[in-house]
Amino acid sequence: MSMTTRYHLLAALLCGVLLPWRSMAAEDLQLDADGYIRDWLMLAPIALPEGSVAADLLLREQLKDEAQLRPSHGDAVTVNGRKLTWKRVTASTNYFDFNAVLQTQNDHASGFAVTYVECDRDMPDVTMAVASNDQGRIYFNGVDIYAFTEARPLMLDVDKGRVTLKKGVNVIVFKIINEQNSWQGAMRLLDKAGKPLAGVKIRVSP
Repeated sequence: MSMTTRYHLLAALLCGVLLPWRSMAAEDLQLDADGYIRDWLMLAPIALPEGSVAADLLLREQLKDEAQLRPSHGDAVTVNGRKLTWKRVTASTNYFDFNAVLQTQNDHASGFAVTYVECDRDMPDVTMAVASNDQGRIYFNGVDIYAFTEARPLMLDVDKGRVTLKKGVNVIVFKIINEQNSWQGAMRLLDKAGKPLAGVKIRVSP
């Protein structure tokens, strides 16, 4: 992992169709069989200023206090004079696709995906494997832990690092910037043995 283009993780094509949010209790939401998170709250698109450099904008806030985001489905925010609404989405595959959700092509734009991971105990040494198309940044429990500042296609599990999931609810904020064409992200959680993490629940409300 190049330290010039990424932060370390703590301690250390129109493809993906998304389905309407599922009407089920939070306790029914799980990682998929391979450990990927498929249930998210999504906010997009946030148009980037004309002539701006995506790598620079990734490291700036597009939303006020974005590291501390704790949205629920239906929450509305105004960004650059435009009203946007947080929407619950469920990916039909192991990655999510902003353009598929929006049903429009969006270039030079930023978007957010947020999920809540609930544990009944502290879980150290969890591997977080991530991918983004293009630039990606992750806040974990309010801490800025990762950034990739270059344009790239989606490559599953391209970046990995260790985190500790605390007992209770853990908040993951995944910001992804699209320069052109596909606009996607993926994340999965693995145990020390590299197997899909067991014993956690996924929530889509704080």
